[in-house]
Amino acid sequence: MSVGLKAAPRPKVNAVGTMKTGVPLKVCLDEQVEEIDSVSDAADFLQRWPIERRGHVYRSALNACSAAIAAQISESDAIKVFTGFARVAGILVEAGGPAMRLEKRTTHSRMPKEGRQAPK
Repeated sequence: MSVGLKAAPRPKVNAVGTMKTGVPLKVCLDEQVEEIDSVSDAADFLQRWPIERRGHVYRSALNACSAAIAAQISESDAIKVFTGFARVAGILVEAGGPAMRLEKRTTHSRMPKEGRQAPK
């Protein structure tokens, strides 16, 4: 007995088997803006990331891209993780603007807000 449910549309896939996100994500590396519009683009970008700047967030993004390429997680989830990496790294380019730069955290910014206790 059919209730009239339709299957969800499948994501568009390009020739190498990665999902197109629709709107490319723009990141800036070495003062050059690059468009990332697939998981394979994100993985390629991460492979070129400077070794001295690789950390936990980088590894999470690389693992997510690798898992998406192996069809272990969704490609949209991998792009979300990569977007988080780009934000944290300060390389995400807003539409029509320069790369976002996060302000360096100071000791004051780590202090609890007024009325809150410091963690023990």
